Amino acid sequence: MNTPSQSRAILLLGSMLNVAAPCAMAANPAPAPAAAPPCEACHGAHGEGMEAAHVPRIAGQSTDYLRKQLDDYASGARDNPIMANFAKTLSGQQRAKFAARYAAMTAPHVPTAQTASAAQLARGHQLAYQGDETRRVQSCNACHGPDGIGVAHAAPYLAGQSAEYLASALKGFHEGTRKNDAGELMRSVASRLNDADIAAVSGYFASISSD
Repeated sequence: MNTPSQSRAILLLGSMLNVAAPCAMAANPAPAPAAAPPCEACHGAHGEGMEAAHVPRIAGQSTDYLRKQLDDYASGARDNPIMANFAKTLSGQQRAKFAARYAAMTAPHVPTAQTASAAQLARGHQLAYQGDETRRVQSCNACHGPDGIGVAHAAPYLAGQSAEYLASALKGFHEGTRKNDAGELMRSVASRLNDADIAAVSGYFASISSD
């Protein structure tokens, strides 16, 4: 049987343990669940892009191309407030990691409602394969590969991108608001395309599966 002194000691010890327990839990909190990569919010869980928002499909693009775009957003060479705010918070190593991650991904090609007419697709095919000598426009495939499948270390794929994104990119080069093309090549080509040609070639490449 405990004496009064022993009983008081036991109660005091219990009180101390009750106070210490929350402190120990606060010092060693449970690990928070891993956050989803920030790219997913716009580019999708598999890098499939978002057509309505003119967000490109980046799954399977080359590591070199994706890394360059992130570096250009971070430096301001390519202007986009959303992407710049994201890229500037990343180290060079982190940008390389994200680029490699999406380059290794695959995403099924999801055909969109075809809005280009037969005449537009024919003109788009001509620009892709032959260009237009009368306007001194070289073929898209000369740099971007057969049917715009992309060329490693040189040019991104165009096949399977949404017409909306391709048109917005070409208009950016045409108007000079996008300036991160090597040797100003894309600006030179796009400056010679009119709105009808931009719509035609964008619709053509959007109609091709990149899978």
